[in-house]
Amino acid sequence: MEFNRYINCFILAKIIFFFHFAKINISFTKKYYQSLAIIEVIDKKILTKNKKIFKKNISLQPKKLPYSFFKSMTNIFNRNPLADSLLSIQNFTNVQRGYFFYFRTMCLRMQARFVELIDVNEMPQVFLHGNPHIENFAIVKQGAGMVDFDRSRLGPYAWDLVRFLCSLSLKRKKKDDNFLSSRVLQYFLEGYKHGLNSNEKKYKSLADFLNLKKVNWNITTTEYLKKDDKWAKKLRQNPIDLNDNWLNNLLKCYLESRNEIHLLENYEIEEAGHALGSLGNQRALLVLKPKNLESKLDKILLDLKTVYQDNDNDFFKNPVVHHGERMILASDLYAPNLEENMGFFTYQNQQYWGRKVPTIAIKIKGYLSEIRQIDVAYCVGMQLGRGHQLSIKNAETKDISLHLEQNFETLVKIGKQMNDEIMAGHQQYLAQLAQQKNIVTPPKIKEKENIAKKKKGK
Repeated sequence: MEFNRYINCFILAKIIFFFHFAKINISFTKKYYQSLAIIEVIDKKILTKNKKIFKKNISLQPKKLPYSFFKSMTNIFNRNPLADSLLSIQNFTNVQRGYFFYFRTMCLRMQARFVELIDVNEMPQVFLHGNPHIENFAIVKQGAGMVDFDRSRLGPYAWDLVRFLCSLSLKRKKKDDNFLSSRVLQYFLEGYKHGLNSNEKKYKSLADFLNLKKVNWNITTTEYLKKDDKWAKKLRQNPIDLNDNWLNNLLKCYLESRNEIHLLENYEIEEAGHALGSLGNQRALLVLKPKNLESKLDKILLDLKTVYQDNDNDFFKNPVVHHGERMILASDLYAPNLEENMGFFTYQNQQYWGRKVPTIAIKIKGYLSEIRQIDVAYCVGMQLGRGHQLSIKNAETKDISLHLEQNFETLVKIGKQMNDEIMAGHQQYLAQLAQQKNIVTPPKIKEKENIAKKKKGK
């Protein structure tokens, strides 16, 4: 099967260079999605048998291509399936959320396109959140805010605004030809201006979302692990030997970065596992339990992950050498106290960032009505405005206000244009995959399809 897949990829490469792709055969595409899911499960089982291979994540890591490769393509947001892992392909072909996964991977390309569409040379510079898309908004016990600072850098303030508004547009429940309604844009502007000019330290909470369901905010880590919820499941899928030197050295480096090495006097590792982030970055998850079982101390669940190390360019730059430190600085700026027990360190020439995993973290995954768009837009606008106020470089907040007043309509048009180009890139991606018509449907799926056909026949 592995050999055939690579032969198919070789054939696909030839097709890509000589043909423009038309409409996708939907029935075939659904079979293809299902086939990819089966293949991915098989590949994961193979990987977990060999821990050394899994640590490197060879078959799950996307290949890095030079920026010149994308510039040479008609649409900068086109992706080549030959450069993607099976995990990425499975995400991009997800029937419900594939297009948003695709959007999420386009952050750096959107930055490159952004500076092509507007002059940023005279634009006020700030310490950016960098990647404030709506699925990075989290509600935890301490409050609500935009988290995940992997792409935080110094750059033009308007980038944060456009990236967020593009993501919000893609999450609308009722889609039309507009980018966002005038009411949503108005409330976003009000929230941003309030954050930009206010001395308040707190951000507005998401009133509507907090009332969606009853939540036990006081659940302990011990209780959370017993429930075998999200992070507990990830932890247990690919276990690590507790005596593994790599694991123990990683933990020591993290604790030393926080001046908490003394914690090992009262705690020991109970379980640990390898995991991948949604975009493929490697992480180690580990549980620390009290050595004294009669102690009232709670267990601790840690997430130690590799960080993105994006290079500086003319418009986006890193403020510090260590990218884990960069993430902590951005977190303190945009979402103070939302992340707990953060640390950063380097081990074996790889930079890491660590934190304590919260027992409750609600993220916005579904489609939003206009009322909820307004709620999120105002809240995030205020958070971004406050962060920009505190980190502005070589300018004043009034310069941002003036620039925004003069260019907001242009920024909205740019956002709509980039979203249209990204969606076209996603359709192109699916069309390329659909050319692989020699994929065999797995037996279980074929059996289900036959049963469905018989029921229709009746």
